[in-house]
Amino acid sequence: MKIAIIAFSSCGATLAEKIMAALFEHGHNTSGHIAKRHANYSAFEPFTSVYALTAHLFGCNDALVFVGACGIAVRAIAPVIKSKLTDPAVVVCDETGQFSISLLSGHAGGANCLAAQIAKIINATPVITTASDAHNMLNPISQAKDLVLGIGCRRGLAAEVIARAVTIMLWDNKIPLLRICKAATIDVKQNEEGLLWFAKTHKLPLNFFSAKELSGVLGDFSSSERVLQAVGVDNVCERAATLCGKNGQLILRKTAKDGVTIAVFRKD
Repeated sequence: MKIAIIAFSSCGATLAEKIMAALFEHGHNTSGHIAKRHANYSAFEPFTSVYALTAHLFGCNDALVFVGACGIAVRAIAPVIKSKLTDPAVVVCDETGQFSISLLSGHAGGANCLAAQIAKIINATPVITTASDAHNMLNPISQAKDLVLGIGCRRGLAAEVIARAVTIMLWDNKIPLLRICKAATIDVKQNEEGLLWFAKTHKLPLNFFSAKELSGVLGDFSSSERVLQAVGVDNVCERAATLCGKNGQLILRKTAKDGVTIAVFRKD
C-alpha cells in the first residue's frame, strides 16, 4: 500500500517514525508529513494546512494515517469523501499510542486491517467499529462458516445500497454475516458492479448459475412471474442458495429490501 502519515507535533512525529519504519519493513510505500511549526529537525515534509494536504494526498494514496485527534482527521477528510469503494483507508492514532482507530473505508479500503497492523506495531488497542469485525473481535472463537447467501438485485444498484440492505435483513433475522461462507446468484448478474464489489468487500466467493440450472433445483420455492419474465426463472435467491449449498436446508426464505432479495441456506 502507498501510505501517507500525518503528524501535528514532535511527539506525534516520533510515533509516526516508528509506524513508518515498521510499515516500510512490511513492504509498504510510506511518506511522512508534519505541521510546519514542528518541522525543525524532522525529515518529514512540512505542511501549513492539513485541509490542503489531505485534499492532495486523498486521491494518490491507498491509506492516510493521522497521528493526532480524531476530530482533526474528520474535519480534514470530510470535504473529499466520495465513496467507500474508492476512498482510501483512513486510520487515526493518538499521540500517546494508546489507540489505533479505523476511521474510513474499513472493509473495502483496508482500514480495519491497517489499524490492527499499526496497533501491533505500537502496542495499542485497535478500535474497529464495522459490525462484522467488531463482533468477531468481541467473540474471537471461530463461528461455523456454514451458511450460503442467495442474492438477487435490481440492475445498477450501488454496492452501498446492497451492503446496507443485506446487513439489515440478516440482522433482523439474527443471522451473523460472519457465518456466510459464500454467495450465489444468476449468471446475468456477472457484470453487476455493485454486487461484485459487495462480494469482494466481504471476501465472499460469488457463484453464478444459469436460469436452466436454477430452474432444475427441486424444492418448494417462492415464485414471481415478474422475475420469470425478466431472467427466465421464477426465483433467484432461494434457488441459488440451495443449489450452491447442496445438502442442508433454507433457514431464511426470500426476503426483500430496497431492490435486493436474499435467502440463506445452512449446509449440513
